[in-house]
Amino acid sequence: MIFSQFARRAAVALALTPILCGHAVAAPPALDGPTTPKSNSKFCVLEDAVTGKVMWGKNENVHRPMASTTKMMTAILLLERGHPNDIVTAPPGIDQLPDSSLHLTPGETIPLHDLMYAMLLRSANDSAVAGATYLNGTVPAFVEQMNLKAKDIGALNTHFVTPNGLYAPDHYSTAADLATIARYAVNNLTEFNKIVRTPKYKVQRSIHKGDSWVVNTSKTFLRDFPGADGIKTGYVREAGHCFVGSATRNGWRLIAVALKSNSCREDVESLLNYGFANYKRVPFIQQGQSVGQIAVRNATQPVPVVAARDLQVVVSRWKSVPEFSVTVTPLPVLPPAPIDAGTKLGVYSVIANGKVQATGDAVAAQAVPMAAGAAVMHATHNLGTRIARGLGVGLGTVMLLCMGVMVYARTSPKGIGRSGDRIETSVRGVD
Repeated sequence: MIFSQFARRAAVALALTPILCGHAVAAPPALDGPTTPKSNSKFCVLEDAVTGKVMWGKNENVHRPMASTTKMMTAILLLERGHPNDIVTAPPGIDQLPDSSLHLTPGETIPLHDLMYAMLLRSANDSAVAGATYLNGTVPAFVEQMNLKAKDIGALNTHFVTPNGLYAPDHYSTAADLATIARYAVNNLTEFNKIVRTPKYKVQRSIHKGDSWVVNTSKTFLRDFPGADGIKTGYVREAGHCFVGSATRNGWRLIAVALKSNSCREDVESLLNYGFANYKRVPFIQQGQSVGQIAVRNATQPVPVVAARDLQVVVSRWKSVPEFSVTVTPLPVLPPAPIDAGTKLGVYSVIANGKVQATGDAVAAQAVPMAAGAAVMHATHNLGTRIARGLGVGLGTVMLLCMGVMVYARTSPKGIGRSGDRIETSVRGVD
């Protein structure tokens, strides 16, 4: 079904909304036409932080070593599964790790909260390893969880071997996957956003207290680029310089990734400026608006589903607003009726030119009772289950009684006497 009213609404919003600019509050002079980002990176991508809409890409799906941008996934697991007040003990061998480090000593302790700052700001490799052993006991066990999480959030072209990004032949990702990982982190983890925006932080540690200040490797980006949110830098020789950067202007957040570039910060800034200048968010679907129907077991008819929240789509300033269609995909496992209003039943997708532009949760528009026939069958089934359970208990009781009688018969005094007589007779016969 084509939603032409959505396209009209998008066109009106596009006409009324001022151009987003290179500064957080003031709009630049109107542009004469589209611009092009100046990126030296051969592996880069620019995405909307909410919908994942790709506004620019170059070899964004090519496998690349990604250095310390790896630590985004390490941080996700530690923030979701650890406790910030837990005390992390540095494991044996921690002082042998190369490159960027907090200079942890085996047995040294540090709160997980502070370890996160050291890992994401200074990019301390030893902090990532200490966090991995804290959460899963060993680095391989932690890395296994990293790979499972990557698949779970849709980073399907990523494979981790280390928690810190030190080079390994089978340790890789793509610019697109790194943007996916960053989008997951910024949309789900408040503490992640807080840490990566911090210019510097003083950690609490049990040893080497003179080395407590950690400075954000993205400090220049945070200081100089309008709306910068920070996120994560990375470098090893095999990967080159890498940067995943984010900026927010007028409430709109973009994420850019540049890999293997000697000017990765400038590349990211150029991509972000390009996005803000050439694209626009426009209202598309409002919370509670119908997006389709989903068949649910035990319901009399398909259940109307609505958008769980407002959704905006990203469109070009220089092209006419396309026709959008909306499709609904049910959850792999649907709850049967009765269900409450607001229960998530699926995901709706906004499609234009054959590509998914945005997705959102589809929830039940109202409470759905169980169909009368299904209710009777459900009640009958429950009654049968109770009867079966009652019969089972009864049969069990009868069996126990029978066993008790048998045991009693075998151990009664009369039985013992007969046994004794037989033994006595036998002995006398020997004599």
